[in-house]
Amino acid sequence: MHWQFTPDVFFVITSAVISAVVAGFLWRRRLAPGAIPFSLLMLAVAEWSAAYALELLSHDLPSELFWDNVSWLGAALAPTLWLAFVLRYTGRTRWLTRRTLAMLAIEPLITLILVWASPLRGFIEYHFTQSSGSIHLLNMNYGMWYWFNIAYSYFLLFVGAVLIYMLIQTHIRSAGLYHRQAAALLVAVLAPWVGNALTVFGWNPLSDLDLTPFAFMISGVTIALSLFRFRLLDIIPVAREAVFENMSDAVIVLDEQSRIVDINPAARQLTNGSVSKLVGQPFTEVFAQWPQLVECYRDETGTYGEVALDEGEAQRYFDVHISYLYRRNGHLKVAGRLVVLNEITEHIQTEKVLRESEERFRNVFEEAPIGMAVIGLDGLLLQVNKAFCEMLGYAEEELRGRSLSAITHRDDVGKDALLATQMLKGAITSYRVEKRYLRKDQETLWADLTSTILRDQDGQAIYGLIMLENIIARKRAKLLEEEKHHVAYELHDGLAQVAASAHQHLQAFASHYRPYSQQARKELYQALELAQRSVREARRLIAGLRPTALDDFGLATALRLQVEAQRAEGWTINYEETLGSERLSPTIENTLYGVAREALNNARKHAGTKQARIAVERQDSMIRLEVQDWGCGFEPSAVLHEAGLGEHIGLREMQERVELVGGHLTIASQPEVGTRVVAEVPLLSSIKGGKDEQ
Repeated sequence: MHWQFTPDVFFVITSAVISAVVAGFLWRRRLAPGAIPFSLLMLAVAEWSAAYALELLSHDLPSELFWDNVSWLGAALAPTLWLAFVLRYTGRTRWLTRRTLAMLAIEPLITLILVWASPLRGFIEYHFTQSSGSIHLLNMNYGMWYWFNIAYSYFLLFVGAVLIYMLIQTHIRSAGLYHRQAAALLVAVLAPWVGNALTVFGWNPLSDLDLTPFAFMISGVTIALSLFRFRLLDIIPVAREAVFENMSDAVIVLDEQSRIVDINPAARQLTNGSVSKLVGQPFTEVFAQWPQLVECYRDETGTYGEVALDEGEAQRYFDVHISYLYRRNGHLKVAGRLVVLNEITEHIQTEKVLRESEERFRNVFEEAPIGMAVIGLDGLLLQVNKAFCEMLGYAEEELRGRSLSAITHRDDVGKDALLATQMLKGAITSYRVEKRYLRKDQETLWADLTSTILRDQDGQAIYGLIMLENIIARKRAKLLEEEKHHVAYELHDGLAQVAASAHQHLQAFASHYRPYSQQARKELYQALELAQRSVREARRLIAGLRPTALDDFGLATALRLQVEAQRAEGWTINYEETLGSERLSPTIENTLYGVAREALNNARKHAGTKQARIAVERQDSMIRLEVQDWGCGFEPSAVLHEAGLGEHIGLREMQERVELVGGHLTIASQPEVGTRVVAEVPLLSSIKGGKDEQ
């Protein structure tokens, strides 16, 4: 193989090297949009230029023909790769399907087959060697497929140029960076076209050299410089179609006659029409079913909020913005109008739900049976309900803006300071404590305080919410229980001991001294019986005032011992319980035990029967006690609501005690049938392993 060297070869080799370098650089940035197809394009140009350089260096015809065949690989693929780059860069990736790429590859594949299959070579070109001194150049006569390949390549270059031009037109008024990108793209588009045209049509200033690979090299260098200077593949202008078609807002473009010029998919969904049916139609006719929208349009321009479309459950709300469009000729001449509909249905519905929620809260707040107040972070009362005002004896105007500490008992002002600080910091969400407050008349109010904090969506504290429950009755009941226990101790240490001692002395007297007469003996035995009855009655009173079994073993065991004691006195009592060893709140146990004892005492005193039934069970979050006897019965309404019936005052006390713990007492009785007392008390807390309520 002989080689010939010419100055032209240097330029071709330079083109190959530069194209290869650009291809490698672009491949390193292949994640950028369009980088992969343009890198492959530069690789094809590098192969084309390198093969063309070897063709020029060859001195014999077979070598020249061989390298000419090799150069066709890059030459055939370059236009297709150029179009793939333009499609990717301009955002038309939906066209880059496998089917499209396969169709684009058909022409290059046929071209390469015709070039590399010797019998078919004539469809492309005929060759002969022309000598120019010592320089041998390969001269060609072109066949039919060659001109088809030229036309096909020009067509792909033309399509790419049009797409680039459309992109430039879209962003002609954009930032200067996009202008420089546009200039670089124009050079990249025009260079291959100009270079190939000069070669094919014989206008080549460099004799017989093919300028096309040089032109593609210029495109590659231009793109590479744009990568550094203008960030070409990093900052890509977003095509107008992509923005317009993918906007969530409905957009309608109108001409001067109010006819639809363009309409995006979001707006088409409102009309259920296609572009072909809607374009050219008057706006007022297309949207005639929505009078509010048409009325807004007739008001020329402006922004209109909460425009309702449709009715009933399908009703939707929009913010409507109408503005003028002006021509680009420098004159303020109206070219049409732009209508933008931003749907705010979800926002409107959220506001509606919020208003309803606020209204419900306001109603609950105002009508709540317990005192409620909203306080600021500075401790000032911002809002109070009626129960809060009645509880403290103030008018609402007197409390609003007043410090909570100003109406708190001085000994309890700092009682919950630590808890309040922890709640403000988020360590706890709420707390509950008993506190004393001062009424307007300076009376002390015992209240159960529940305090919580209200936060915004970022978790920042904004308000405090407090709830006060009047517990004076509970405090009085507690004091009464303590007093009863005290009386029980006094009876146990006083009267009970005296009665027991008297009984023992009478027994000793009877055993040592025989009475002189029958009458004396009778009186002595009666005295013994009275003393024994006094001891039993004292013990019964003590057990009622201070049920030690209840304190030690719980409600179920205490009731069982009470039943056994009355069975020993001749009663027939059926006892049923499902609590077992479960311990309840002391308040519940004392209340229910008192109800059971009072019901049995009433049966013993008034019913005229010793037959009864006691049942106690747990039902979900409630304890149910039932006491039934089969005595003479009575009229419950008269006993519970009429005054002056001292013998039945215990029934009213039972009712009050049950209601005090939030329960419900039912008394059903009929004369000559019997009485049934049912107490249902909400389960406050289990004491086993826990603690008493405050």
